Amino acid sequence: MKIVTNDYRCGTSSSILDYNIVDVVIVSEENYDHVYDIEDDLFFVGHDFLFYLWDTEEKVQKWISHKHRKAVWCFERIDAIVPQWKAKSEYSISLLKRFVDQIYVCDEDDANTYGDWFPQWASRKFFDNRDKKINNDKILFSGQAGKPEYASRNKLLNDIIADRDLKNKINITNFSRDYSWDDYCNNLLSYEKILNPVGILRGFNTRTYEVLYSGRLLLQQTYGNYAKHSSIVESCPNVVLFQTLPELKSKIKLLKTEDSTKFFENNNIYARFKSIGCEIK
Repeated sequence: MKIVTNDYRCGTSSSILDYNIVDVVIVSEENYDHVYDIEDDLFFVGHDFLFYLWDTEEKVQKWISHKHRKAVWCFERIDAIVPQWKAKSEYSISLLKRFVDQIYVCDEDDANTYGDWFPQWASRKFFDNRDKKINNDKILFSGQAGKPEYASRNKLLNDIIADRDLKNKINITNFSRDYSWDDYCNNLLSYEKILNPVGILRGFNTRTYEVLYSGRLLLQQTYGNYAKHSSIVESCPNVVLFQTLPELKSKIKLLKTEDSTKFFENNNIYARFKSIGCEIK
């Protein structure tokens, strides 16, 4: 089986490419024709990420005639907050259903509607560099925020900044992808505690696993009960799950650090694919 992905040099791309896996095929909007000729099973990373591979009837027909098994993993939410995103997602899924054998989803709500649940993971850089010296004991937020689609995240950050107990205990280093990938990794690893507010996914994103691979302390906001994802972190003492600011403040002192080896082994890319019966190398 071949994993088909873009290379954006961050996030989900890096969660695959940083493992130096042989069975990976890199495509881009400018260079993808080679993927149609691969004589192997294919695992597409993203219904939106790779939409250009099946966005015309001609391309769909190529996939229909492809003789091997095909699966797609929707690591982004299909039932999106923004109407235009949702419409594009649903259209992409309607095309994929014509030729893929399996649809996997990450979002808790999507798992009730579109496919089988398949959680995210992270780049192994955070595990490999877990011994990097921590030089800041403040809470870090490093991610995307400020836009309307991040309304819940924006509210939490604004509430923290306005809170007299927490406002001097947080560093917000960026609201967008301003860092290079290496700089982003090094910035996160230099902090003891990392805040991961709710974004546009009802589930854990790559940042959750970046923090836990590195053995740092994770302040993970959720939107309601995450029935599927909660089992992943239920035995981790370095995780606080919370929904509101008062709940965060009441729990923040409960955090403890632990060795991250077991968590990494159980939640890396190899473990993920093994859980669906696939060995990758």
